[in-house]
Amino acid sequence: MSPSTLSTTLLYTASFMASTTVAGHTKMGYDLVFPALKKIPASEQPGAKAAKIGWMECNQGFMFMALFCVKWANVGLTDTYDKAFLGIYSAAQLWAGIAYIRAGVYEPLLPLWGIVTVAGAGLLL
Repeated sequence: MSPSTLSTTLLYTASFMASTTVAGHTKMGYDLVFPALKKIPASEQPGAKAAKIGWMECNQGFMFMALFCVKWANVGLTDTYDKAFLGIYSAAQLWAGIAYIRAGVYEPLLPLWGIVTVAGAGLLL
């Protein structure tokens, strides 16, 4: 079954949100995370470098979500693997959001929870 116009609009919006989050996530890394990692003692620098790589690697999740939202806007959510991806991605975003709250960092909550909320609404309508 083809998605409705409202569903399609919401899914394209979620895709846009996810793809633009890459820029914000990268900026947060350079503005906040990477400077903090540089302050770690030299003996711990391999771990700090791995953390920087991991931070940038997270961008792929946002891009995968953007691509899946475009797919779902066109054909709906019908594939078992797509459903599994959505479930795993949503659970990971929920966990990450809670971790940010515990760390006292609130800026990432909108993209973390907003993307899956808008995509979920698009898939339910």
